[in-house]
Amino acid sequence: MKRMTFLLSLLLLSGSKHCLCQPEKPLSAQEIAQIKNDIIRRAEKNAQDLRNRDYKAVMTFYADIDDFIIFGDGYYWGDYKTIDGIWKDFTGGVKKMLKWDFYNPKIHVFSRDVASCLVEFYNERIEANGDTTKGHGCFSFGMQKIDSNWKVVTMHVTHNYNVFDSTGAVRKWWLKYSPEARKK
Repeated sequence: MKRMTFLLSLLLLSGSKHCLCQPEKPLSAQEIAQIKNDIIRRAEKNAQDLRNRDYKAVMTFYADIDDFIIFGDGYYWGDYKTIDGIWKDFTGGVKKMLKWDFYNPKIHVFSRDVASCLVEFYNERIEANGDTTKGHGCFSFGMQKIDSNWKVVTMHVTHNYNVFDSTGAVRKWWLKYSPEARKK
């Protein structure tokens, strides 16, 4: 009897596992196009929020999750608190945003709720001290649909300006935002 109960339990588990692990129905070309359009609109809104220096709106583009990851300019920068600190200082420290553009987006849709978005950016701004800074680079976003909104869950950024300091070393300006540098 115990053997029969065990076999029946095993059969039920394997049957329910089969039902739970059914592969997702492939997305149609129209569904993929819609997801790509949704992500592009989301990135364009983020660019507008950056032009407006609207810190709170900028942060709606990023998922406040424990395993958020950001790498930049060849280094691990940190987590969600890192990107939060970067954008808070950036939006508060710019006197005037002259330009912030995203262009040449490349999106790969993995599923209904997971995609990647790679995009170039260009910005010009007047810093609080009056200096004009121009920047160009690329963002790579790992995106997930969370609560009906596409949000960044992983990120990589490459900047193509002011990479080296006067000694020729890479300026690691982001280190003040890293988890290791935070006051506990």
